[in-house]
Amino acid sequence: MQLTQKQAQKYKRATKKEKGEIITRYCELTKVSRNLASKRFRKVIRSPYPRIWSRNKKKKENKENKRKGRKPKYNNTHKAIIKKVWQLSGEICGERLHPIIAEYLKQLKKNKELDNVDEKVLYEIMNISERTLKRIIASFPKIRNQRKKKGNALIYKQIPIKAFFGENANKPGYIEIDYVEHNGGNSRGTFAITGSYVDVCLGWLARSAGLGKSLFSVAAIHDENQKKIYHQIYEYHPDNNKPILKLLLERKLNPAKEERKKEMRASYAISRSRPYHKEDNGHVEQKNGDKVRKLVGYHRYDSKEQVDLLNQLYQVEDLISNFFLPSQKLIRKIKDEEGRVIGKEYDRAKTAYQRILESERVADKIKKQLTKIFRNLNLVTLRRRSEELQKALFQTVI
Repeated sequence: MQLTQKQAQKYKRATKKEKGEIITRYCELTKVSRNLASKRFRKVIRSPYPRIWSRNKKKKENKENKRKGRKPKYNNTHKAIIKKVWQLSGEICGERLHPIIAEYLKQLKKNKELDNVDEKVLYEIMNISERTLKRIIASFPKIRNQRKKKGNALIYKQIPIKAFFGENANKPGYIEIDYVEHNGGNSRGTFAITGSYVDVCLGWLARSAGLGKSLFSVAAIHDENQKKIYHQIYEYHPDNNKPILKLLLERKLNPAKEERKKEMRASYAISRSRPYHKEDNGHVEQKNGDKVRKLVGYHRYDSKEQVDLLNQLYQVEDLISNFFLPSQKLIRKIKDEEGRVIGKEYDRAKTAYQRILESERVADKIKKQLTKIFRNLNLVTLRRRSEELQKALFQTVI
């Protein structure tokens, strides 16, 4: 670099003939082309300082030419006291602290925490401007409050994720759970929700409604749906809805409360689906459109009267769905040589009641109980009652 700078200075003062000789000599020493050599010389000549010492000179000039303004009024001593006042206030903002900063200093002085501080310093702090106080407070490191996440996110660690829960389709007692909101497109305030419980194997469906998404509302829905499921339940599989997860976990850990209602409900497993994977709860998800939205629409229901009508409607419709509406179960998918699905094979259409009667895993006592219920049902009467309740429900939103 020194060679380039020295030769560039000579090149600057030389004649045309001498410039050619300087470039030739420089190229022999550095093994670069003449074009590159002339570029290097021009770059050094254009620069106001040689590169080798320009940095040092700039630093020196910056030191000498540093702006000499007034000394800062508030030093580290002031900042330490302001920080103590700020922490005493609960780390409030500067706008709120400024009008009462004198009182805080008085309290600190009263407790002998400012005995070694000069009165002049305290006077300067008391007369600090709001803008300066805000700027000083902004420089303090903020310590975030290490609280638990809202809704007790630790519950997720206690309940395992189970993907493709539908693989239990050959065993009764495995229940998928999902909730549908009736907010009419506006999620503000309190509105009704419908809890759907579906047995993966049997297709047995239970629906109930509640007002709000609180734990109390979810518990009421859960208790009502349990009454509609007569056979043994081995596992519940909701999505990541915290109220239902909390409810199921609490009742599992305290089976005595559950046993007072029904002994066979006390021992069950809990799992949850993966977030944003609806296929993990596919059997209940597909019911949301056909068994809930198609039945009650997309209106907003936010009163106790509407929730009562929803529950009356679900009471009738659950009897129709479970005892009179047949469904088909997928047996296998037909694929071509490249693995693409070209067809599906289903079993013969059966009602959930018929599947219970055919199941060897359901107790005979339960089968007799359901047979007795079935014999007392009248589909025509149920359908008319359902239409009346639907009409009454829709009139509440007109």
